[in-house]
Amino acid sequence: MLGMIRNSLFGSVETWPWQVLSTGGKEDVSYEERACEGGKFATVEVTDKPVDEALREAMPKIMKYVGGTNDKGVGMGMTVPISFAVFPNEDGSLQKKLKVWFRIPNQFQGSPPTPSDQSVKIEEREGITVYST
Repeated sequence: MLGMIRNSLFGSVETWPWQVLSTGGKEDVSYEERACEGGKFATVEVTDKPVDEALREAMPKIMKYVGGTNDKGVGMGMTVPISFAVFPNEDGSLQKKLKVWFRIPNQFQGSPPTPSDQSVKIEEREGITVYST
């Protein structure tokens, strides 16, 4: 277990591939608009829990998968950032649903290891545009 956590936290770190589309600023904050590549992602979805509890449940599952809890027993190293989403209700309140995405490192994109934990899914996702400060 400690080896898996060490591999996921202290192994190599790869940045999610992106290109700057534009830069800007407002008051004292500058930002970049980035086009982030799509690809294969490990995902965990947690429902029926508040966001903070859902993150505490989802993140260790992602970290274990990255650290070697997979069919190949291989620690893959990290990609950053790890993304997560919460989902709004029609009234603007938040659903008790959270989804975490971890972009699988480039060397494993062609054939990612199968997660040992069935709550971790491999998903093909399109590229997205994000704003980063």
